[in-house]
Amino acid sequence: MSPICDLIENPLIEKVMHSVSYDVRCLKREWGIKINNLFDPAIAASFVGIKKTGLGSVIEEVLGINIDKSKTLQRSDWTIRPLSDKSLLYAANDVAHLISLRAALKKQLQDMGRYEWVLEEFQRQVSATFKSTNPEIDFLAVKGSGKVDPKKIPVLRSLSKLRIKYAVFRDAPLYRILNDKTLVDIANADHSMPLEYDGLGAFAFQPLKSELLNAIRKGSKSKPFKLPQNKKKPVMKPFQKKRLELLKSWRSNIGKELNIDPSLVWHAASLERIARDSKLTINELNSPEVRAWQVQNFQKSLSKFISDNGINK
Repeated sequence: MSPICDLIENPLIEKVMHSVSYDVRCLKREWGIKINNLFDPAIAASFVGIKKTGLGSVIEEVLGINIDKSKTLQRSDWTIRPLSDKSLLYAANDVAHLISLRAALKKQLQDMGRYEWVLEEFQRQVSATFKSTNPEIDFLAVKGSGKVDPKKIPVLRSLSKLRIKYAVFRDAPLYRILNDKTLVDIANADHSMPLEYDGLGAFAFQPLKSELLNAIRKGSKSKPFKLPQNKKKPVMKPFQKKRLELLKSWRSNIGKELNIDPSLVWHAASLERIARDSKLTINELNSPEVRAWQVQNFQKSLSKFISDNGINK
C-alpha cells in the first residue's frame, strides 16, 4: 500500500474522487493517511446547481454520457475473484470520465465565482474526523435499534459484537454478516422459541448457529443496559420559532437566487442558535459549522436581514 498511500498524501497531485466521505474515514482508520489535494465531483456538482449528485447523474448532466450504475453490481461482493466482465466494466466506468468531469465542473465553478467555495469544502471533507468503533455502544447505530424492547437491548448488543467479530475475521462489511433488520428481529424475539429467520446465512447452520445462540443467551443473562441520554435542548419559545422561520426563509431565498440547496448557504444549527439568542450572531461567524466563504459572501446579507426583521430585538 505504500506507493498508493504516498500518492494519496502527496499535496502536489490532485486526486479526483467522487463522494469521498466514506473513503476519508476508511483511509484514516485503516492506514492513518489523509487525502491531500482533493477534487470531489459530488461536492462540486452541488455548487453548480445539480440536484442529483450521484456519479451517474452528474456525468450524464455535465458530459451527456450515460453510464450503467447497476444497484446489483454496487451491492455485489467485490472481494470475489476473479471479477466478472460486468464488474470490470462497471469499475472502469466509475473512473473513466472523472478527469473530463473535473475539468468541466471546475470551469463552471470558476465562471460562477464559486471555485474557492468548493476548495474550502474539499478541505473540510478530508479533514473530517471519525469515531472509532466501540462494541459496547456501536449497536445503537443499528437501524431499528430504537424499536427493540428495552429489556432486550443487551441481546442486541451481544449480537452486534458477534457480527463485528465475523466482519473483521472475514474482512467484510457488517451487512454481509447479518443485516440490521435480522439483528433487531432476533433481539426482539421470544428466545424460548426455535431460531427460525430469513437472512441468517451461515448462522443458520452449525457451527455458527451455536455461536449465535450463545450470543443470544449471553445477552439475555446480561445486566440491563441503560441507554445514554442525549442532553435535550430547551423547547423553543414561540418568538424564537418565528425567528427561525424567518432565518430559514432568508436562507431559502439565497439558495433560490444561486440555484443551490439552501443547506449550503448557512448551517441550520447556526441559524437555530441565532434564533434562540440573536446576540450570538457575531460569535456564529467563528462557529465550527460556518465556512469562511459563507461569511465572506453572506454575512452582510444575514446581518441586514436580522436588523430589518427585528430579529435582533
